[in-house]
Amino acid sequence: MKEEPKSENNEQQKDKKDTSDSKKDNNTKQENKDVEKKKQHKEKEKNSDSKKDNSTKQENKDVEKKERETNKPKPGTTDRIPVELISTVDGDTSKFIYDGKIQSFRFLLIDTPETKHPRLGKQPFGQEASDRTAELLNNANKIEVEFDVGQKQDKYRRNLAYIYVDGEMLNNILVREGLAKVAYVYPPNTRYLSELENSQEVAKSEKIGIWSLDSAFEKERKEESNTQNKVDNKAQDNTSINDNSNSSVENDSTINKPSSTDQNSESFPNCTALREVYPNGVPQGHAAYESKHDRDKDSYACEVN
Repeated sequence: MKEEPKSENNEQQKDKKDTSDSKKDNNTKQENKDVEKKKQHKEKEKNSDSKKDNSTKQENKDVEKKERETNKPKPGTTDRIPVELISTVDGDTSKFIYDGKIQSFRFLLIDTPETKHPRLGKQPFGQEASDRTAELLNNANKIEVEFDVGQKQDKYRRNLAYIYVDGEMLNNILVREGLAKVAYVYPPNTRYLSELENSQEVAKSEKIGIWSLDSAFEKERKEESNTQNKVDNKAQDNTSINDNSNSSVENDSTINKPSSTDQNSESFPNCTALREVYPNGVPQGHAAYESKHDRDKDSYACEVN
């Protein structure tokens, strides 16, 4: 009979223990839930911070891009635009990587003797000019181009520009060394015309390069002069014949009446004179077209090269 109370006590103690263990389990579960919530909250904060960082980075990139575009050299201004040399063609033409593409450039306001002209062939100092251009461009640490305010390309789609090698204008170097002359002057692309003309006068006074005896351009001018003299003499002979004919057939107006082609034709002594009236030259069939001015036989006289 005395053992029964002990049994009851044991059961009560067991129940208490079970209840305590259950509470502990519940507390542990709650603690685990709290820990998980904290982890999730931290993860959200981390993701939010990451998004903010990405947004800030994108904003910084946009600002930098805008600044680059704002500060990018602009054609038509005195801004010099860096380019990369691909090859040289001759004394006054080269190919560069410009605006992400390989493009041809014709040096503004100058002309060097030919090296591979279909009619003129290789002119004196043509190879020297070509070699000098190649030397300066290939040895330059920095090559830049500068556009003028007017026409940016010629009819051959070559870019028209001033070329700089390590800060010095290549156009002017060639003129000063007597390897190029001032030519193809078409306003308003005349920013450095005075500077180039001054260099040309110095080269002339020193009689160097093309300004020496029997230079390429001297021969060319003589050929033009001789051709023009023949044309002038022929015109005088024709005029004399027509005058005599007119006096003998004065009453017949149809015999000596000039054709519509003769009435509309125009004659210029050289391309310089022609371009004063027609700056871009004239095509075959035009009243001012003459084969003597079409040196490359492309049916276009005195075009811009």
